[in-house]
Parts: sequence; C-alpha cells; structure tokens
Amino acid sequence: MAKKAILNGILFQTVWFICLLSGSLWAVLATAVYLVLHQRFFIKNTKEWRLILLFLALGLLVDGSLFRWSVFTSETDVWTVQGIPPLWLLCLWISVATLFAHSLVFLQQRYWLAAVFGLVGPTMSYFAGANMAGVSLAQPVWQSLLLVAFIWAMILPLGVWLTHKWQLTEKRE
Repeated sequence: MAKKAILNGILFQTVWFICLLSGSLWAVLATAVYLVLHQRFFIKNTKEWRLILLFLALGLLVDGSLFRWSVFTSETDVWTVQGIPPLWLLCLWISVATLFAHSLVFLQQRYWLAAVFGLVGPTMSYFAGANMAGVSLAQPVWQSLLLVAFIWAMILPLGVWLTHKWQLTEKRE
C-alpha cells in the first residue's frame, strides 16, 4: 500500500513539472496518460472519478475567479482575462484529485492537518509554479499567497472529507 502511495506521488509530481514547463498541449497529454495509469493501477472505486470531475469544476471556479479578479495574470494565455484558467492549470487540479485516496490517505479524518497542509503545500506550489509557467501574482505577492493559502486550507479538507464520505480508500484489515 505504501509503495502505491509513493508511486502515486511521484507520478503526480512528474505531471506537475510537465504542466508547468511544457504548456497546455503536453499537460493535457501527460494528464491523459496519468489518468489511464491511475485508472489501471490505483482506482478501486469508480466514485473516485466523481472527485476528479469535482476538482476540475473547482479549478474552473477557483482559479478562474483568481484570474478574473487579477490575482493571477498571464501574458501567454489570453482566455485568463475572461476567467478561464489555462489548460495546464486545470490539468493540475485534475491531478491533485488523484492524490486523496492514495498519497494523501494519511490525512483521512485529520481535517485540521489537511488544513495546515493546505496552508503550506499548495501555496508554495502556486508560488514556484507561477514563476515557472509565466503567471504573475498580484502585488503585494504575500497577499496573493495568503489568499491562496486560505482557499486551499478549505479545499484540502474538502477533498479529504469527500474521500471519506464516498469511501474511496481501501478498507484496512
């Protein structure tokens, strides 16, 4: 079980780098390959697809709003002005959803810990990723990051809760 969790994390991190460094076309291809592998080797409950689709919708709503409100800006992705996040960023939301029942299973029913992880992990990911992918954060940057931290301190526990509610993890004996 631990090997699968580690492999899940490594595959996610690989997709993360591809999404940030290679643009939307490669991000979509890498995410598609990742989802095929995820279906084949990780998904034990088809309800996990519900979580993946929900996170895609959250990505459209959350990051779309952040682009619309100019918290994030991009010179290369013209649709962001209309509040449509770049495809590579939506691929990241999809990929994050694949972690809850596997790599993040240790957060199961530890909502406070998930909130703490949400404050730190995704915030640092946005900071590093923005620099790598040509996305600018509104000034002062610390306020943009604080907003991201606040949002993800709610999103990570939501993912953990839905994973538990929909019984997406394997039963431990």
